[in-house]
Amino acid sequence: MTISNIDRQLTLDFSTPANCPPPNPQLADKLQKLAAAMDTAISSKLSPSIGQQNITARRSRIASSMREDGQRLQLIQSWLIGLAARHRDGTCPTQLSKISNRSHLEPFASIFHWQREGAKSLEYLYTGFDRGHEIAQRLEAVSIHSASAALVAVELLESLGNPTVRQPDPIGERVDELRRKAIYQQVPDFYPTPGAIVARMLQLANVQPQHHCLDPEGGAGDICLALRDLGIKHIDCFELNNGLVEALTLLGFPPLGRDFLTATPRPIYDRILMNPPFGKDAHIEHVCHAYDWLAPGGELVAVLPLEHPSRVKKRRQFSEWLDELGAVGEASLKGNRYSNPPKSFTSSDRYCAVETHLIHLCR
Repeated sequence: MTISNIDRQLTLDFSTPANCPPPNPQLADKLQKLAAAMDTAISSKLSPSIGQQNITARRSRIASSMREDGQRLQLIQSWLIGLAARHRDGTCPTQLSKISNRSHLEPFASIFHWQREGAKSLEYLYTGFDRGHEIAQRLEAVSIHSASAALVAVELLESLGNPTVRQPDPIGERVDELRRKAIYQQVPDFYPTPGAIVARMLQLANVQPQHHCLDPEGGAGDICLALRDLGIKHIDCFELNNGLVEALTLLGFPPLGRDFLTATPRPIYDRILMNPPFGKDAHIEHVCHAYDWLAPGGELVAVLPLEHPSRVKKRRQFSEWLDELGAVGEASLKGNRYSNPPKSFTSSDRYCAVETHLIHLCR
């Protein structure tokens, strides 16, 4: 391997390793076991239980920090696995030969992240050797005596290669961040549709790949993503909230507009799937308006609050309208209504105790 260092810019040639230590199966076994022992900690960090609880700003920050810790542990685990393989076949680079445990890799993981943050963060590495900081002492314990040598070692660790490392997904992470923010900020009427209900909606609507589909309240994209997973290519949506508009756009569903109720109906959609806002009976206007967007022969499936017979004129007229449109439903409910399991939305990312049912309308 050859190294050049011009103005702190490193160029490395990772051709045939030279002067590698002989195979060391004992050290290889040790590193492999250390890597395997990290599985539980990584899983608990990447999927923290606090992330499954009702989301608040504090819990969101904690969960995000834990996921970052999990990604760091996953990086170190991948290096342990790569080093084990190299020690087993005698191709471990000399610069890495003194690394024999997980703690030896911690400073290299820090440097790895500093590289991605930019030159300013890396200054701590250079001054560390000049001033005898802790990171310099830890690196010297594995025979790394300069900042340049440390950067070379990180490049070598990355070159070991291990397909188990999860590649960064900045778009997915940003979408998750926007989703969590909308929940802990309690964006009005944003209650993500649980997966089991989305699956039932798709089944009732009998969605086919050629269908042109609409979600009038796109939210964080749960319904749109489920449609795309079925191979649907023509998916449109609307969304009011700025953060959720950004999330939908990142996911590939840029909204047609913001306020669905102010948009002029275009009866072009074969299928409309929707989880409308319930507050102040807003679902009534949303469903009635959405029906006007259906193409002839089109079908609409919506999640609605489960309501008992009401004296409220608006609700009574809506119920009568649904009955007039009619469709085959369950015996336990009138016409085109289908009950959801009790407390279905308590499993939503944002807890909701309102009982719900599905309606299925045909044009």
